[in-house]
Amino acid sequence: MDEKLTYDKAKDLIEIAIGSFPHKACLTCECFLGYLAQMRVDGDKQVIQLIVDLQPERSQQHTCLGCNPCPPGDLYAAYQREKFKGTQFVKV
Repeated sequence: MDEKLTYDKAKDLIEIAIGSFPHKACLTCECFLGYLAQMRVDGDKQVIQLIVDLQPERSQQHTCLGCNPCPPGDLYAAYQREKFKGTQFVKV
């Protein structure tokens, strides 16, 4: 992904992730927060602000709940595969 992630694309990805949550606690789970962190790295200034606004207080964050499957984790993996598609890092 050579281009910065746009606000509209990030918003769509986040809405899909939140809509897939099996638990309310997924919003503060490290799996979802890792996904957000990667979008923040890849995003433009508007995306960065969107992610900052979604970040929970550190005291509310928790480790993986162990959901199987983990929708936010699966979406994060799909995002990474798409990001590195056609590179030496991921063979699709």
